Amino acid sequence: MHISFSQKTLPAAVLLALVGLSAPSVTLAQTSVAMPADFSIYGRVDLALESNNDGQLGRTALQNFSSRFGFRGERKFNDSLSGIFQVETGFAPDNTAQSKTLASRNSFVGLKSSSMGTLIMGTHDMPLKSLEGTANLLWGEGEAMEVIIHGKGSRAAVGNAVMDNVHTRKTNVVLYSSPKFSNIVAKLAYSPDEAQTATTNKTMYGASVEFNNGTWNLGLATQSQDKFTATGGAMAANKATVGVKMGDLTTGLAFSTLDNNSGKKTSNWMASVAYKMGATVLKASYGASGESSSAANDGLDMTALELDYAVDKAVTLYTYYAKINNSAKAKASFAAADDFPVVGKLGDSPSALGFGIRYNF
Repeated sequence: MHISFSQKTLPAAVLLALVGLSAPSVTLAQTSVAMPADFSIYGRVDLALESNNDGQLGRTALQNFSSRFGFRGERKFNDSLSGIFQVETGFAPDNTAQSKTLASRNSFVGLKSSSMGTLIMGTHDMPLKSLEGTANLLWGEGEAMEVIIHGKGSRAAVGNAVMDNVHTRKTNVVLYSSPKFSNIVAKLAYSPDEAQTATTNKTMYGASVEFNNGTWNLGLATQSQDKFTATGGAMAANKATVGVKMGDLTTGLAFSTLDNNSGKKTSNWMASVAYKMGATVLKASYGASGESSSAANDGLDMTALELDYAVDKAVTLYTYYAKINNSAKAKASFAAADDFPVVGKLGDSPSALGFGIRYNF
């Protein structure tokens, strides 16, 4: 949905009335508030009926997969410089108790220059999280990037105290994105720790560089969080992606290493493929996370299959099957849904079969 306000204004009296502040006895001047020339409302609703098993018990559930809505605007100062903003919020149509607070997703204000790049401040995905290329193709519980590459599976296996996932949407972030030059874009991000003390400073840094010419894509990203562990180790992550899109076939690979610099490190990889046949798309992925240390026996792997059918440009029906195989001392679970049950026993392997509807607007 795109709403243009290039020739429209909202009277101040109307704005006050909307919030209940207008008073009959007061005459308000018809001062106008100009809206951005380029203003849009957008979002996604994505729900699935799912039969799942946490390794011990089977359940039927209605799952929400990151449904969201937002609005954004751009105000041009001249041909090369604009002011921009975005406010995006996650919500759960199936269970309002799981809906998020306003601006829970990427929300920011900034400046965009065609020659100098874009600088924003607010809440935003770190460069490592946003680098996906064509490796992250599946939806629903089949979304393996978080579990395998970003380490949500490793965090569950190793334990939150000594490992973290790097699927980071960071608050209090300053993010710079370069202009596209020879099909290459670079990003730099910095997030201070506003609650730091003399002994604790969990400042985060991130950077990425990505090449994409429409057929081939290649990317590298890095991220570090100071003093993550009690012994002062920094949580560090490195990620690489490579993929190709040729006609109806799309493939992608992703690799990562996660290291808490206190004795725990995992090496991870995943591969995805999608083949389009008219309105139907077949997808598959496989990925694995290595042990956190020698003989730790806490590795895991994940397999997923998906079939999509596009009703039109906005609405897609899809069905998926996904399974995680945990080693004897691992207990990874799926991460895409709001409330997939945790795996309570080491070595149990969860699975999910679902039918979903995704509506983009």
